[in-house]
Amino acid sequence: MALEGVYSGTWSDSYYIMSHAMLQDSEGNQIAIAKTDTDVVYITATFYATYTPSGFGTNGIYPKPDNNYLVRWLLTGSTDGYVRFSRFPLEYSSDLSTKYHGSKSYIFSNGTGNTTTYQYDLPVITFLDSECNNRLVKHLGVAGVGAFTFPNHEVFPPYQVNQIIIGEGDGETQEFNIKAPLIQAGTARVYLDGEELTEGTDFVVDYENNCGDWYENYHTAALTCRDAGVTFGDLASKTPSSSYDYRDPLAWWNCYDRSVYPSSCTVNDVNPIIIDFGTEKSCNTLKIDILTVPSARLDTLKIQYSSNGVDWTDVSGLSRTGQVWKFTEISARYWRVFLSGEGNATVVITSSSITGSPITLSIPVASSDTASIVADKIKTAIENNANITAVYDVSVSGADVILTAKAPAANVSNLNIAISNGTCAGLTTVSTSTNTTAGVAPVKQQENIYVTGTIGTAGNAAVVVTAAGMANSPITLSVPVSSGDSAATVASKVNAALAQNSDITDFFTISPDNGRYVRLTAKVAADNDPTMNISIANGTCTGLTAIPTSTVDAAGNVGTKQVETATVSGSISYNWTYNLYYQNLPTRDGQSYGSTFFLGKTVPGLKFTAPPPAGAAITASFALEYPFKTSNNLLRFTYSVQLQRG
Repeated sequence: MALEGVYSGTWSDSYYIMSHAMLQDSEGNQIAIAKTDTDVVYITATFYATYTPSGFGTNGIYPKPDNNYLVRWLLTGSTDGYVRFSRFPLEYSSDLSTKYHGSKSYIFSNGTGNTTTYQYDLPVITFLDSECNNRLVKHLGVAGVGAFTFPNHEVFPPYQVNQIIIGEGDGETQEFNIKAPLIQAGTARVYLDGEELTEGTDFVVDYENNCGDWYENYHTAALTCRDAGVTFGDLASKTPSSSYDYRDPLAWWNCYDRSVYPSSCTVNDVNPIIIDFGTEKSCNTLKIDILTVPSARLDTLKIQYSSNGVDWTDVSGLSRTGQVWKFTEISARYWRVFLSGEGNATVVITSSSITGSPITLSIPVASSDTASIVADKIKTAIENNANITAVYDVSVSGADVILTAKAPAANVSNLNIAISNGTCAGLTTVSTSTNTTAGVAPVKQQENIYVTGTIGTAGNAAVVVTAAGMANSPITLSVPVSSGDSAATVASKVNAALAQNSDITDFFTISPDNGRYVRLTAKVAADNDPTMNISIANGTCTGLTAIPTSTVDAAGNVGTKQVETATVSGSISYNWTYNLYYQNLPTRDGQSYGSTFFLGKTVPGLKFTAPPPAGAAITASFALEYPFKTSNNLLRFTYSVQLQRG
């Protein structure tokens, strides 16, 4: 059945194709069927349409098959009722249905059709002077039909801007706003009081400058957290929210997906924000909007770049105004951002043995410092404090900070090492350190004998002193005594004899006369000597009671140095809770998106070698090869649908 006399129309949600046709047999001969009240005639038809993507220039883009509204229109009557444009490169025009930065509705049925030429002309759609201003146009069209791609000099020849007023010199300023964010390379001409200057000698122009600080011109505005080169903290591992349409923090359009985006993620030095642009991009500005960065950490934000994604360098010349960070322009492929935990760790040393106790130390620490690195820095700080080191030695073992008393002494019960985050972040607070080894005071060994008896027959008493480590031990002394000497007198004579022996006096301190006692105290504290002894007996005299073994007054003890240990735990890192947004989105540059993170470049665009003289009029001419929608530049679009029988 050949289709002839085609007429189409729509009614409600149905679409009709009305036609007359010739019925033919299998050989192509015309036949007729007589319809009676007892015969049922079934008529079916198959409609074929061939779609040829064309009409939007040599670099135009077209919809994916399942989003082709020309085919839908032919089959169902459905139409795409919006003209849109996008700032970002797109692969398919159907991407304009979400990734657009300007749109205007139109009524498809308001077009004009010609049944002779089978052409349907759509009305001209105009973006007025108050609509979608200060936006670049890289694609323009209808998502379900097709779109122009710029630059396309056949469709949009470079638009020449002549003698635009830039400003007036003041004798000091070198940089001026060039008035256009994206200029055709090599077309800039600059004039001072009407006299043309030489580019490269008198001035330079940044042809991709984002002079107006427009959000869409930041490099990250074209990306999403789902892109292969992007890691946004731990967002990818978070459970998506099934309740709200949380927006992508990078994408400068309405980008959301309940199967992807959580309500928040965590950003830190382990899971930073990493951007791989694929190629080098010049950046000098980071802006964080909507999201409130914790005020205490605003000045610890790290912006780093890399040529290989492994070795990172901090940007230079970093300054901040509010939540906008400026730095020296640098070109790099890889970038990363996080809030550093850097600052000063606080360590408090307490001991009744230390002058000025408690002593508080502020110890500078850097982002990503491990526990062992922090421990080393604490050690260095303690070593530099004379009051502490006068009493204690400091050492480290891994993440342990150890104070050891310089000399054995009784345990100091209030000795403590406390560690906390001062202005840094990431450390686990240690309030109480561990008394690893209790201090024990040293004890000098002491022995005594209690002389007993009265001398009957005069002669010599025999005294023997024994001690490990004493020269010539054991030493025997013959002490002359007289008949009738009391025990106290004998004790005094023994003390006098002991004092005359240099080996004994080098090793012992002899206690002063004290009645019948003879007492020796070791001059040096040492472990108890079980062989130490003072004995007395009758030698050639009589009357004394022999004392073969002395009495221990104090067992010797070398003492123990007190050891106190504090273990550093954690690392220098700040867990930044990065919130995503789904409602109450502010209007910025005339658009309401949920984007919060913007990394890119914004510069005035025109820089003179020397400041123009005061009062000098500065004008410029240049060409634009991308349409730039402003209040002075209207944007008009129309298209036609051409049908062909075949």
